[in-house]
Amino acid sequence: MRKAFIAGAGALLLGPTAILMSITVLLNPAAQANCLGLSAESWSTITNAIVPETSRVAFPLPSGSWVRTSGFGMRVHPTTHVRKLHTGSDFGAPAGTRILAAADGRVAYAGPAGGYGHLILIEHTVGGRRVASGYGHMYASGIHVKKGQTVTAGQHIADVGSDGFSTGPHLHFEIRPGGADAAPIDPVPWLKEQGAISVDQPSVDSGSCALAGAADAYVGGAPGHLVPDPTTSGKITARTAHVLTQIRDKFPNSAWSCYRRDAGLKSEHRLGRACDGTFGNSIGHRATGHALSYGWQVTNWVKANAKTLGVEYVIWQGKIWSVRRAAEGWRPYNGGGVFAPRSITGGHFDHLHVTARAG
Repeated sequence: MRKAFIAGAGALLLGPTAILMSITVLLNPAAQANCLGLSAESWSTITNAIVPETSRVAFPLPSGSWVRTSGFGMRVHPTTHVRKLHTGSDFGAPAGTRILAAADGRVAYAGPAGGYGHLILIEHTVGGRRVASGYGHMYASGIHVKKGQTVTAGQHIADVGSDGFSTGPHLHFEIRPGGADAAPIDPVPWLKEQGAISVDQPSVDSGSCALAGAADAYVGGAPGHLVPDPTTSGKITARTAHVLTQIRDKFPNSAWSCYRRDAGLKSEHRLGRACDGTFGNSIGHRATGHALSYGWQVTNWVKANAKTLGVEYVIWQGKIWSVRRAAEGWRPYNGGGVFAPRSITGGHFDHLHVTARAG
């Protein structure tokens, strides 16, 4: 009760919305399982932070691991037996199942939350609009992120539990367009509208980003010096060769091709500064299933280590991300005036393009 009082007092500093949410919690503890009302300290410093545009939207549980047990809308709560709005969807899954971030974003809250048991809130930018996602009923030991941390879509952030007002292991998942204190919507249609992809369960040899570890920086001389390209009969820069070696070592199940003549085109391939990778699929065939999941693991690793590697930008799944414009996140790829961005290959839906710095 003392914690609830402190939360309510802190809310007085935040304005009407926070006050209403905290009063709801004070008058009806069960309401904590139906709203995201938290203390002023919990996430107020996060909501004004810039959150770059997400690279993609992912379903919050691995494919084949879940079954939908309760939808969004009015219902009789299974533990309080009170008819009220169910502000998300419940997905039953075995305890310990990996919970995945629905989009790139920044963690606004991760900790205890009454009826939710333990809760994670993440704020994202999707289609230029702020959106918050919520994940509930984890145990304290099942939370693997902290407030202020940046996460990527599909990243393992928590494990399924049954804490709080819960009748069995499941994920309670919410979507709130506008931010964590905005009104919730049915998350299932939202996921479909955003083209949410299903992420495979990781295997020992999947080359996951977490298992891959950090990249090594280039330490040789003359990074722009041309050296033989191990993937073709051409030549690439020493820095590009270093990037290629790092990726191949970390992700051995990927396939790469670098130098390409590209006659008449302004191309980093012709300059020896770019490589293209596939992940079990072939050029001309869209990456799906495991190839798509594996491709995202490689992409996120390259992006996370871009400064260390000396990578200038990457293109993947119709979007481009660059070190120079990192604050904007992923941007739509327009083909650079050369390629058809809506085609499978022109839009890079079948391969990851990596360009290294010139020097």
